[in-house]
Amino acid sequence: QHPERVVVVLDSLDEANINKDSLVWRFVRGKCEDLAKVNMIVLSRPCEKVSLLAMSSVFQRRLEVVGFTEEKINEYVDAFFANDPSKSGSLRVALSSRPDVRSLMHSPLLATMVCRTYKVDGQLASTQTQLYESAVLAMLQQSTGKAGYAVPPSILGELRPLSVHFA
Repeated sequence: QHPERVVVVLDSLDEANINKDSLVWRFVRGKCEDLAKVNMIVLSRPCEKVSLLAMSSVFQRRLEVVGFTEEKINEYVDAFFANDPSKSGSLRVALSSRPDVRSLMHSPLLATMVCRTYKVDGQLASTQTQLYESAVLAMLQQSTGKAGYAVPPSILGELRPLSVHFA
């Protein structure tokens, strides 16, 4: 009845199977009459097929999230450890010898995970899976207020096979 009050969010458009006959293509290009007046937010990583859609006159605004620059990474680390400058310095040194982990720091979410796990563990994770496991434990410790909180091994054992889908 009031399509202008509807907001449709298409997340991970780059992962969709898009061709010129697909509903997604027609919808985003404004070719679906039933949905022509709804508001749309499209989220995607940059890629060719999404670039073609972005050229559409349907879009009023295009934003690009580029992540942290090298300078902003250092500022973020310093701000995160504002109460412990020595920890900030030691993490920056550790990151300089681990370009694989340093590259994750461009993402604000991953930067938070790296800082949080470094705060708790005092060292960088050796794998991305270990980083995610440590981040979850750090968040549980923070939310429960219990230092040294450990997820029961039986639960970790059940969840570990799922982690390969997120690494």
